Amino acid sequence: MVQTSRASENEIEIRRKSNRKLIEVAKPFLERLYQLVKGSGFVVLLLDHEACILELLGDQDIIGENCTFRIGEFWNEENKGTNAMGLVKIEKKPLQVFAAEHFFRKNHGITCSGAPIRGENGEMIGILDVSGDYHNAHAHTLGMVVAAAEAIENLLRLESANREIIRAYNNVNAILQYMSEGLISFDEAGRVTKLNPVAQKILHINSESYKGQLIGDLLKNSKISTVMLTEGRRINDREMTLDTGSGQVRFLFSGQPIIDKNQEVCGGVAILREVKNIHRLVNKIVGARAHFTFEDIIGQSSSLQKSIQVAKDVADSMSSIYLQGESGTGKEMFAQALHNASPVCHGPFVAINCAAIPRELMQSELFGYEEGAFTGAKRGGRPGKFELANEGTIFLDEVGDMPLETQVSLLRVLQEKQVVRVGGFKPIAVTIRVIAATNRNLKEEVRRGNFRADLYYRLNVINISVPPLRHRKGDTLLLVDYYINKFSQLLQLPLCELDRKAAEALESYSWPGNVRELSNAIEHAVILAKGRIITTELLPESLQSLSEPPEKAKINVSSMEDLEKTLIIEALEMAGWNITHCASALGIARNTLYRKIKTYHISIPRDLNGFK
Repeated sequence: MVQTSRASENEIEIRRKSNRKLIEVAKPFLERLYQLVKGSGFVVLLLDHEACILELLGDQDIIGENCTFRIGEFWNEENKGTNAMGLVKIEKKPLQVFAAEHFFRKNHGITCSGAPIRGENGEMIGILDVSGDYHNAHAHTLGMVVAAAEAIENLLRLESANREIIRAYNNVNAILQYMSEGLISFDEAGRVTKLNPVAQKILHINSESYKGQLIGDLLKNSKISTVMLTEGRRINDREMTLDTGSGQVRFLFSGQPIIDKNQEVCGGVAILREVKNIHRLVNKIVGARAHFTFEDIIGQSSSLQKSIQVAKDVADSMSSIYLQGESGTGKEMFAQALHNASPVCHGPFVAINCAAIPRELMQSELFGYEEGAFTGAKRGGRPGKFELANEGTIFLDEVGDMPLETQVSLLRVLQEKQVVRVGGFKPIAVTIRVIAATNRNLKEEVRRGNFRADLYYRLNVINISVPPLRHRKGDTLLLVDYYINKFSQLLQLPLCELDRKAAEALESYSWPGNVRELSNAIEHAVILAKGRIITTELLPESLQSLSEPPEKAKINVSSMEDLEKTLIIEALEMAGWNITHCASALGIARNTLYRKIKTYHISIPRDLNGFK
């Protein structure tokens, strides 16, 4: 006689734990089955896929007489011979074994009716069985067991589906809570059903009072419902402005209608993206950031240190700053350092060269334009530099070259802290630190009628003069050492040294192109030296003839124009009256140099027929 096999108590606990969900779902069905057979000498059994009993309900007399019906008992064919549970394990289909059909004689007095329980993927995960006195067995017992097993399967699938729905809901809800864009959902009537936290923040809504509101009323734009719900069309990146109790908000609206299986609109979803966040991302991508601080400005001269100290003292205010200095002195470096020490240091730093923008594009470049404002205007319009610089700093370089008509618009922006795009009418609020710079004498430009006096005084709240290199005694060789190290590393060349004669030539040179010219000269020398000592022969041609320090020019400077004219003449002579070389040394464009020659009536030597 084959000894009955039963799992250990520890293994029973493990099996019941791994089949916890099956037991939990099947137990009510076991109880219902037992109520049908109660008192007739039957046992209702739940087994795992290996025919090990997990749960049982039955008449105590039957359980007592047949002690093998115990939790943990294996009713496979190896241990119990032919029986319904063991055969279901093998055949994986409903079976009934009647009386003497059992292999063991001790089981000839019972009839077993078993059916497999399948999981959601079709695999057998358990067995349901009703066993008892064969005299009371009925032909419909097996059908009853099969029906109960199918009911268990259906409930398992339903609970699995519910779990998936809950998991999906939690996933979607987590996405809605933590996505960076605002989201609105609404039904077929346009009633708002959901706003995620970002949408509530953008629209300045702090409660669930939005529920039931029409989306057109919420956003004060009735066209949304018409386009999405009536016409079934999507909306892509439409710029909207909304006045809330906490101020004006601007955002891009994108909406998608939801279509049901009957191809009818049953609601919609919309995405809101705050314009200032988009601008912040654009500025990050295009590099609208300030990299320099006051510690990066090299020089120990008293003139430079005085300018730095003034800049540090005013950096924490939001007042407009006017930087005055020659081309190449480092005005933008000062502007970046001011930004990084300002209250808006975490915002964008947008620099624009007013002299480099065509007159007819100046307005749209600075203030942006609306769709259809002019021929060739981009669909949806385009923000200007002031919008991109919102909550940051805008640096207007060469502001003296700004056309008069743009000066009027700039003055309005500075006074009202609002921008109106070209072709638009809605004012856009901006919070901006304005830093202007020029190498011209703006006060003289005002006297000549080339620059508006009211704009000059609006920009010139704080005036900082950036000294030219020739007035920064002792700073030239400091900068030379810095640029030798910089370009040696950048070009991956051995570190160069500077001989005494070359150092004297560099220190005695007047540097009409200032620090920019010095940087170019050292880069030129480092490339040619290739780790050797830098001699005068390796310096640019304009510096090679400086064997002796030049006599200081005796000039009587009555104005910035006189100084600029003198410097241009000096640079032209140094460059042998070659426009290209002179413009490069001064760090300005050839056309700018031609214009200045004409403005200052600089006479060209007659013997220079090849002047160009």
